[in-house]
Amino acid sequence: MKRIFLVAATILSIFFVITACSNSNSSSAGEDESNTKSSNNTSPNNHDETTEKVREFLKHEFTTPNEEVKELFSEGTREELNEYLDDTYKPYFSEKGYENFMDKAKGLPFIRRAHSKDYQLEVTDINIEEDEKNNAYALEIDVDYSKDGERNSTIVKGRINTNEEGMFTRVRYTDRGGLLQIR
Repeated sequence: MKRIFLVAATILSIFFVITACSNSNSSSAGEDESNTKSSNNTSPNNHDETTEKVREFLKHEFTTPNEEVKELFSEGTREELNEYLDDTYKPYFSEKGYENFMDKAKGLPFIRRAHSKDYQLEVTDINIEEDEKNNAYALEIDVDYSKDGERNSTIVKGRINTNEEGMFTRVRYTDRGGLLQIR
């Protein structure tokens, strides 16, 4: 009888140890799962933040009149305009990306053209589609342009590449929608 009791006690002890170990592993797995979930949640938040940055940038790029910019174009110096561009656009870009943007765009090409021809630009819709594989965003920007009460609209298409931190590394417009040809 003692022997049966001893075997039963041993089996129960082993059962308790196995159960305790499996609960411990379950809670570790639960911790790993919650860590995975929170790191996965970072990605959508980062995506949302980058998408919002793209949207803000495009509104700067395609909205006039901006009284400060009008004054800079009319009466400001090149240094003052560069300071404005640095303050407004540089926070969106990586260092190299900003240099490339300024070399190619020379700062505000759409706003500069609209200002020189007395047009007003207004963003009416922005469609942004993420290309996760290439850290890029495909863009379609609906822009109204008006002068002397006459209103037209166009669609500008482009692409913004980003680095892992969501900073722009390249901006290019593949279809300018005729905005640089307005007369």
